[in-house]
Amino acid sequence: MLEGAAFCTNCGQPVAGRQTFSGNPLVGFSSRINDPAFTSYKKKSAAWSFIFSIILAIIAVIAFPVYGNASGEIDWPDSLYYGMGIGGMFILIALGQFIKQRAEKTWDGVVESKDTYKERDRNVDSHVSYDTVYLIKVRKESGGVKKHRWRNSPGLYNYYQVGDRVRHHKGFYYYEKYDKSRDKQIMCAACMTMNDIYEDHCARCKCPLLK
Repeated sequence: MLEGAAFCTNCGQPVAGRQTFSGNPLVGFSSRINDPAFTSYKKKSAAWSFIFSIILAIIAVIAFPVYGNASGEIDWPDSLYYGMGIGGMFILIALGQFIKQRAEKTWDGVVESKDTYKERDRNVDSHVSYDTVYLIKVRKESGGVKKHRWRNSPGLYNYYQVGDRVRHHKGFYYYEKYDKSRDKQIMCAACMTMNDIYEDHCARCKCPLLK
């Protein structure tokens, strides 16, 4: 059977999970971003973010008074106020992220440059340690540059190449490539899991793959 064939050359049966790329549909931005699965994913992600922030807020409100009473370092009711302040901060961060996502717009751009460099690890005190920082700059068509940095994690850095035309979809971190014809893997726009280029849906979150 030929790789990527839609039908078995021996029995003529359809090959599940495979696509024929005649006409090269892997070139161009996909309309599958409009699939209801993505709207559902964003709603669930926002809900879980708020639930997690509320849990952290409750922990802070309880933990600070307990710690203050046990250690004697923070008197009541100051310990409660500290806990409420930290808890409120967690909720505000989640709310800010939600507002930012709602205000975002879909935009196109080009991967302008890639770079790697060493940076000292600030969390290590006993000895000098350095992280590898991976940097990508994306030039927006409307103007301005978006920078992305990863420490010791080259996955997304390796996925994109200088000159790639990309699209940022509202509400997601991911950039969709315009030309995926030379790729063996495709990144899920929702959960950013890497999938085989021949698959139709993400193996992790089941959202359609943008191709």
